[in-house]
Amino acid sequence: MATIVFADGVAEIKGSRRGLTFDVSQAGNYVKKRPSPINSQTNDRMITRRNLKEANAFFWALMMGQKILWTTFATNAGITGPYGSAGLQRGCAGFFSCAMNARAAEDPFPVAPGAVPPIVGPTITALVRIDKNTIRATFNPSPIGAQKRIYLRQALPGPGVRRWSAADGYIAEYSPTNANSTFDFTPKFSHLTGWFGRYWVGTQNIQGGRSVETQFDITS
Repeated sequence: MATIVFADGVAEIKGSRRGLTFDVSQAGNYVKKRPSPINSQTNDRMITRRNLKEANAFFWALMMGQKILWTTFATNAGITGPYGSAGLQRGCAGFFSCAMNARAAEDPFPVAPGAVPPIVGPTITALVRIDKNTIRATFNPSPIGAQKRIYLRQALPGPGVRRWSAADGYIAEYSPTNANSTFDFTPKFSHLTGWFGRYWVGTQNIQGGRSVETQFDITS
């Protein structure tokens, strides 16, 4: 920001022009670079909004019996609806937990949840940090199967240990179906050197069924 001294006959200038903003303060007239507005319509955000809207419409168009199946699935999986709500809102949350992964993998929305109890997935033998943007999973058998993929849920990493719970985990990434061991995930949140992080790895089939998750605490 710079202070401006005008010649005689010019009192002040206000407004923006060619990327500069002119205004007046107690110190006098000044000019500064006009800040660029934050773009709230990024491509990733618009895709997520569209997917959420389509998933919500899909769920509420299901038959009541199908909604009840999703509610049972969510109850068994420990999923609650917004602000801890139960009933069909819980079923909708359970549907979202599978539908958003399906859409991201370019699979159709599942009409009914997978098998309850959870499906059988590969054994996750190791999960390690390779660098700040790479988390590597080792598992067997390999490949995992034509209708299955593994996924990674990630709590927000940080410099200190936290009391994370399963509800703190965000879906970070999924593998393609029939992935081979080892598989490198690129999580949403960078895991810096020396930070602590908690991760959950599970298996999901193309019908939306999930396995029991394996929890890992990584310090590096």
